[in-house]
Amino acid sequence: MKIKDYFFALFASTVTMLSISQEADPLNVISAAQLSSPEALNSAGGMAAFAASGSWTNYVTNPNITTAGAWVYGPLINAPSGTPSGSKVQSISWQWNVFNYDSRLITLLCESTLTYCFDISGNFGSGGSVSSYNIPASRSWRYAFKYSGSGAISPPLLGQHGSLAVLYQ
Repeated sequence: MKIKDYFFALFASTVTMLSISQEADPLNVISAAQLSSPEALNSAGGMAAFAASGSWTNYVTNPNITTAGAWVYGPLINAPSGTPSGSKVQSISWQWNVFNYDSRLITLLCESTLTYCFDISGNFGSGGSVSSYNIPASRSWRYAFKYSGSGAISPPLLGQHGSLAVLYQ
């Protein structure tokens, strides 16, 4: 199975799971100034997942994390060039991993300007509604990582693929 096909299958099951959830809270959002103390993630979905008029997916290889105490940013996950400029993100789903994972790793999913960051620490694949934040669907995203403590990490955390699916309207 190709990676793209696998991700679409994973994404379809996530959308179904999101749509079944009726009691979930909206995602907690933090600003770039609050990166040092991210909030917990609360997933939400509902019927907004089915109201989207388009979608895009993309993936990157995230960086290795070798030093504790500093933010490490993954490469931009770009929207396709044909994404309508006036469309807004309704929901997002992600899949990320690092080799040698340790629970001291803080992981955020941030839109490219770092205006909105979602704490996805320990959530290797999930999603939620972000429709209330008015984020343009053509915006790029990136993963941000910070390992608690200071000094060299041994063994280092080795970056794996990070993927993102965006539903927009």
